[in-house]
Amino acid sequence: MAGLSREEAKRTIEAVEAAYAAGYRPTAVLTAAAKSLGISRRAINDRVHIAAGMGIAPDFVFVPPLAVKLPPPIKPASPEPAFILGASKYLSRKDDTYVFGAVSDNHLGSRYERLDVLNDLYDKFSAAGVDRVYNAGNWIEGESRFNHHELLVHGMDAQLRYLAKNYPSRPNITTYAVSGDDHEGWYSQREGIDIGAHAENIMRSEGREDWVNLGYMEAHIRLQNANSGSESIMACVQPGGGSTYAVSYTVQKIIESLDGGEKPAVGLYGHYHKLMAMNIRNVWVLQTGTTKDQDSFMRKKRIEAHVGGTIVTLKQDRESGAITGFTPEMHRYFTRGFYGPRFSHAGNVVLPDRGVESNPKLVNA
Repeated sequence: MAGLSREEAKRTIEAVEAAYAAGYRPTAVLTAAAKSLGISRRAINDRVHIAAGMGIAPDFVFVPPLAVKLPPPIKPASPEPAFILGASKYLSRKDDTYVFGAVSDNHLGSRYERLDVLNDLYDKFSAAGVDRVYNAGNWIEGESRFNHHELLVHGMDAQLRYLAKNYPSRPNITTYAVSGDDHEGWYSQREGIDIGAHAENIMRSEGREDWVNLGYMEAHIRLQNANSGSESIMACVQPGGGSTYAVSYTVQKIIESLDGGEKPAVGLYGHYHKLMAMNIRNVWVLQTGTTKDQDSFMRKKRIEAHVGGTIVTLKQDRESGAITGFTPEMHRYFTRGFYGPRFSHAGNVVLPDRGVESNPKLVNA
C-alpha cells in the first residue's frame, strides 16, 4: 500500500465519488467503491488516507454517519493588497498637491485637555484653506483605574457626547479619525464595541456631519491624482506602545517592520504625543503631536508632551502617483510662565498659558 501510485490514488477517489453520486448511503459509500475496484473495505480506507496525503480527495468530507458536500473554493475578490481594500479615497488638487491638517491625542474629557489649542489649530487649518483634518486617534480620554480621578466626564456615551459638543467644527472642514487601542480603545477592549463607529453615530445624533470614522488603530487612504488617476497610499495610525528615549525610534522601528509591499508613501502616527517629520525607507513620516498637557502619568514617566498640530502639503508626481514632496508646517504651543496647582486627583488643575490669544489660561471646572 505504501507504493500506491498517483494514478491509483486518483482511480480510488473517482470510485468513491461515483458511489456517492450513485446515491449510496454515506455509511456505504466506501464499501461500494471497494467492491467496484475489487479490493477490501480496509484497503480502500487506507487508500483514501494515502490519497489525501497526496492532495487528492473527494469534494465532500465524511462526518459519520454523514457525508457533507463541500462548497466550491472562494476565489479572491481582488488582486489588490489587503491593506488597501476598502481604503478611502482622497483626490488631489488640480496642481497635483494635497493640503490637510493633522492632529491626534486630544484626550477630551481629561482635566489636562487643551481645547484652546485644538480650536486655535482648527482656526489655522481653516485659514490655510484645508478641507479635511486627519486625526490619528485617542480623541477622548477613556476610563481606566489610574485616570478615574483626572476625568471631567465619566462614562463611554457621556465622553462621546462631550466629544461631539466640544470637538472643533469649522465650515467646509471634515475630520477623518482612526480610533486607538487604548483610551477610547479601552471601551473596545472591555465591551467589545466598535468605538469608532459608535463615536460617528453619536456625532450624527448630535447633528455633526463633519466627523468620519476611518476604523480601528490603522487606516489607509488612497491619494489619487485628479489629473491622471495614479495613486499612492497614506496611512493614519494610532500604533500603541510606550515612548522611547529617542523621539524618532519607535516610529522608525514600525516602518522598518513593514514588508516592502505594504509600506505607505506617507504615514501619520499618533500616540506618542510628539511632533516630528522624517523620511524612513522612503516613507514620509509625521508624528502628529497632542492637544493634551503633560498629566501626572507622563510627569512621573518623564515623557515630554509636544502640544500642537501640523498643516501638511504633499506634492505628487502626476504620472507615477509617487509622493515627491512633503512639507509639514508645524504649530507648537509652548508653555508661558510657571505652573500653578498643576497635578491633582482630588480637584481642579490650573493649566499653563500656551499663548493662545483667545483663551490664554484655562482652568478646569
